[in-house]
Amino acid sequence: MTELTPTDIAPSAPGTGKRAIGVLPLVGIFFFTVSGGPFGLEASISSAGPGMTLMMIILVPIIFGVPNALVAAELSAAIPVNGGYYYWTKLALGNFPAFVFGIWNTVGSVLNLTLYPILLVDYLATWVPAITRGKGLVILSLFHGGFVVDLHWIVTVALIIPMAYLNYRGSKAVSEYSVGMMVLILAPFAVLAVIGVYQAINNGTDVFSPFMIPGQSARSSVAGALSVIVWLYLGFDGPSTVLGEVADAHRTYTRALIISVPLIIAAYLLPTIAAISSGLHRGSPAAWAQGDFITVGDILGGSWLKVLISLGSALSLAGLFMAILLTSTRIPRALAADAYLPRWMARDSRRFDTPVGALLASSIVVIILAAVDFSSILRATVLLTLSSILLEFVAFLVLRWRYPQMRRPVRVPGGWPGAVLVVALPTGMIVYLAWISAVDETATFLTSLAVALLGVALYPLCRRFVKGHRPDAEMDYSNVELGPDRYTGSGSQKAGI
Repeated sequence: MTELTPTDIAPSAPGTGKRAIGVLPLVGIFFFTVSGGPFGLEASISSAGPGMTLMMIILVPIIFGVPNALVAAELSAAIPVNGGYYYWTKLALGNFPAFVFGIWNTVGSVLNLTLYPILLVDYLATWVPAITRGKGLVILSLFHGGFVVDLHWIVTVALIIPMAYLNYRGSKAVSEYSVGMMVLILAPFAVLAVIGVYQAINNGTDVFSPFMIPGQSARSSVAGALSVIVWLYLGFDGPSTVLGEVADAHRTYTRALIISVPLIIAAYLLPTIAAISSGLHRGSPAAWAQGDFITVGDILGGSWLKVLISLGSALSLAGLFMAILLTSTRIPRALAADAYLPRWMARDSRRFDTPVGALLASSIVVIILAAVDFSSILRATVLLTLSSILLEFVAFLVLRWRYPQMRRPVRVPGGWPGAVLVVALPTGMIVYLAWISAVDETATFLTSLAVALLGVALYPLCRRFVKGHRPDAEMDYSNVELGPDRYTGSGSQKAGI
């Protein structure tokens, strides 16, 4: 392993032949960073109702997902470096906001990572009930079942280790596996969608009924849907962290984004319509539970489709874990390279050129958190990740104002009105979701707020006791042309931090 020091780090400029990710592999990374299939939507149906779930599947990408993707596309094309949004924030706002962003994003990403192996074992438990959380072999149970070390946890850890190893082998290995897994996952759901949509049309099924859970308020229904569906649309900016490993970065990223957005919406919407039309839990939508898409496959297609969807669920959740682990480890690695985290977290593998220090740290934390209740992790994940996205939006607007002549191969259309609108829509939704959480889930909101404030408080401590007098890592911004800086009046055409 090699340790990155401020004089030799250049993650935006890998050696010849290392920019190996093309359009289709990047679509695979997008698919698994954001989606991976409709698994997890059962929680929205049970907490919000079929109609509200379908409406939010359509509205959330318009209000949140696509705007986030447009912002990420502009900044990724203009500043195509590994570490992506950490360096966007640093260039626009300075070291302190970039540090806070990095901490928020890292904590949110690690929490997010934990969800997928937990969900994977939950789906496997539909075939092997003995590995259901809290049942069978229970070694340790704390906080009224909130933290359980049992057979479920053991199986989860057994799955995490080989997936982390694949990440150790590098982005090319992960992206190549992602394309094949994406095809294998989408194929059975395409069959499910065709059968289910045909049945809904043939039988005249109203898939929007009931719109909400009977007796539920509109606010609770919206909150229940948003807490799940916003999570399912997080990650459109994630692939920006590996742009240093993408061939012809701005063009490849844009093309992959154009393919990925409608693909992900369809991957959520059509199977959910099919599931609702199956008649499962028709009279009691609150009874939908994790793993019911497998049952729907059995109802609509028989045991063969049930088996294929079960296989798809395993591949999906494994792919999500690997893709998010791939993109998220670049942020703590960048923080460590800038000397805000311990030196060993900036270590790269000599053989695969992967951030092995950050990968090891993330994997250990995920293994510990795998014993925590799924729903608690989900709520904290959404709030922390959305906080970091707000900082990303601020960086986007500041860069638009500060460097008006920056070379932007991809631009959010509409000039300044378009830039403000593309940020205002998701910001409004984020504020509304935070307010709902503060009212309905006060404990979770306060916990997330405490973690966010901890990220702010850590900056002076890390700067004094970890960083000391060590300078930030030197970055290669040879592909970035900023133009004049309105802050300083400088006419420099090249970036430099």
